[in-house]
Amino acid sequence: MTFENMMELAERITPVEAEIGAFILKNKEHIPEMSILELAQRTNVSKSAVHRFCKRIGFHGFNELKVAISTDLAESRFNIALIDVNYPFEAQDGPQLIAKKLSKLYETAIEDTYNYLDFVQVQQVARLLNDAKAIDIYTHAHNMNVAENFQDKMLTIGKIVNCPKGFYNQRATVLASTPDQAAIILSYSGRATFIEPIVQVLFRKKIPIILIGKAGSNRYPQYITHALSISSKENLRDRISQFSSHIAMQYMLDVIFGCIYNMGREKNIAYLNASIDFMDDRKVDE
Repeated sequence: MTFENMMELAERITPVEAEIGAFILKNKEHIPEMSILELAQRTNVSKSAVHRFCKRIGFHGFNELKVAISTDLAESRFNIALIDVNYPFEAQDGPQLIAKKLSKLYETAIEDTYNYLDFVQVQQVARLLNDAKAIDIYTHAHNMNVAENFQDKMLTIGKIVNCPKGFYNQRATVLASTPDQAAIILSYSGRATFIEPIVQVLFRKKIPIILIGKAGSNRYPQYITHALSISSKENLRDRISQFSSHIAMQYMLDVIFGCIYNMGREKNIAYLNASIDFMDDRKVDE
């Protein structure tokens, strides 16, 4: 995970710690050569404040932070040709260049999402969903395509996933849900108006809730059981389309599906083999 990602995910960060982080981000090129005393002097804080900052965002100490910064710098130099995630291609670009730029965009979105992954939490989410009697996914607009893709994959191993659409169906599904189920909220920004009333009822009904969105999108931590972060570089409005967030959301759900599949791999393979003739009646051997 990059230093910038760790800053975004840090909880209960103080104003002083936020200033230290902002200074580091602005002066990343010089941080690997600095001592902890020099950084403390440049930011007008104590050495212990710098050390607490390092601990807060997930490092054991300042030296470990410097190693992470050096790694970030090396990777950014290697990836000089960065793609604008909001406007990845220009008016004069032809098919070949558009294809190349979108390929780079998808690669970057997936790599950035990978850097956010907390693998212990991903496994916990997969286990929770695997054990659930049924899974309800609450989302809207373009994210519904991602939800239905996950639904299709889960059906191939006999897992029931519901994707209620619209105000009425979503709220009726919430009211009909039971504690042996699980819920997934897909929202890049976390600001969609459908979220708050739904998570409140789910929480009262003791139904575990998984939120998937960009870093910092968990606006309801009192209700959310697990929050998973995806690439957060896309602008909420100033963009051609949701190229980056769509592929990042798809990637996250595919990772979760892969973990669920492997939890009962032999059983799932047997289920697929037993159902293939019924599900696909084409005469493929003729």
